[in-house]
Amino acid sequence: MPISGARYRVHTTKSGKQIRLAFKGKKKVVEAKNLKSGATHTPAEFASDARGRAAAHLSKTMKHRGGKR
Repeated sequence: MPISGARYRVHTTKSGKQIRLAFKGKKKVVEAKNLKSGATHTPAEFASDARGRAAAHLSKTMKHRGGKR
């Protein structure tokens, strides 16, 4: 199902897999789909990954500062 306002590009990885990427804005990838297997990384999964990375970074920072995170 197409994402409204997204631009689509197909990228071939170093291993030869073809991935369809959906972009919103200039550089933000909101969906990735493996064209051979059909596996999709959805917008919700991208948001979850972004929150996880941000939280992990804050945790490391807070540990170094002696915080309780």
